[in-house]
Amino acid sequence: MSIYSYRHVISNERTCYWMLHHLRWPKKVSCPRCQSTTSWTMRDQGRPKYRCKNCRYHYSLLTGTELHGTRLPLTKWVLAAALFSHGISSMGLSREIEVSQRIAWKMLQKFRAAIQSSQILRKLRGSVEVDETYIGGRTKGKRGRGAGHKAIVIGFRTRTGKVRSMVVESIKTKQMQKLLKQQVAQGARLYTDEYSIYHPVRKWGFKHRRIKHSKWFVRGQTHTQGIEGYWGHLKPTLVGRHRSVSPKHLPGYLAEADVKHNLGLDTDFTDLILRCLLSK
Repeated sequence: MSIYSYRHVISNERTCYWMLHHLRWPKKVSCPRCQSTTSWTMRDQGRPKYRCKNCRYHYSLLTGTELHGTRLPLTKWVLAAALFSHGISSMGLSREIEVSQRIAWKMLQKFRAAIQSSQILRKLRGSVEVDETYIGGRTKGKRGRGAGHKAIVIGFRTRTGKVRSMVVESIKTKQMQKLLKQQVAQGARLYTDEYSIYHPVRKWGFKHRRIKHSKWFVRGQTHTQGIEGYWGHLKPTLVGRHRSVSPKHLPGYLAEADVKHNLGLDTDFTDLILRCLLSK
């Protein structure tokens, strides 16, 4: 959905509150401690607060969520989530919702952390392309494989279009074996380039096809064009939107890019973010 779809919500704090209330409790209000659906309702500055009849716990809409204790209006959180779904930097967000850059950056980090914690990562099956890339600023010295100043990112892409990327400390044969067994189901067919760390893949229980980029980029079904195309989209996005990303926070940016790519344009990404923020 577009930001325009949320125009009535972000224009009124009360409307925004009840929309979030429905997202967290679509049927009945439940206690975040014991999950009981019976409670007493009280009022505090016009907003309902609850006391559980079972465990006597006091709670409200934001209790136990990522938004608990926030001093910002809920309308700013919803607008920030909508802008985040379309892609925005902390400086851009600070201007749009009129907060400091530090607060805007913390809000974006909350969104990324919520996305990461909500993902259920199952092992990839079928035909999977595997490739590595290096993300970091331009400096003098070696580029590409072996560049010591850049973060190493391993990427997986199934032939159905699902991607998964993660930061690793190094790419050696033992680390690659462990990573593949964690992320890919046994018996899957892997497509890689001719890099030496992929040579023992068949011994690890996978089918394997290699493309020699010195001769071809595509040879029938043997290629890594899908994951390389994803790198071609990811890197300009990071540079153009955020200018630079520290290795410490890079996993959050990768999770954001992966989820947006996998869900596609038909998913209400703003709704997903808000549900993740309101979950325990």
